[in-house]
Amino acid sequence: MPGGADEGMSRRNEALPGLRHWGGTGAELMTKKKLDHLVRPGGLTDADHERIHELAERGWASTRIAREIEKHPSTVLWFMYRSGLRAPKDKGLKPYCRGGKMVYHYPPEEDEFITALRIANASLIEIARKCTERFGWPRSPHSVQNRLTMLAAREV
Repeated sequence: MPGGADEGMSRRNEALPGLRHWGGTGAELMTKKKLDHLVRPGGLTDADHERIHELAERGWASTRIAREIEKHPSTVLWFMYRSGLRAPKDKGLKPYCRGGKMVYHYPPEEDEFITALRIANASLIEIARKCTERFGWPRSPHSVQNRLTMLAAREV
């Protein structure tokens, strides 16, 4: 159908390979990379939170839940970490490169160290600085905050 929605979608995909269109303007274009489903733009709603809890209790994996509610898998997984629905998998302690930056996992000793400092009311900036000094790899206050959030969710 010339000039119809299908033709526009086709032209858009030819012009921007690897992208899928949700509809409307170019602002809603989402990267497809490894996803096999559309991703609705925006954050998680209260209804999404309830649905994630419901499906996680049934034993669904975060990727399956993401497909069901049409959200990005990492958004769903981070919510599951923060809510204590799932603990992060131990990927080992070997550092690796992601996006040109080295990633260093938090070993149990560092988890204990940052928890003790936070209990002692140390700031996130201070904790990050002390971790960098003690363990030898760079930590940002944001990384420390995320890790503390994940550790707190495990204890709930």
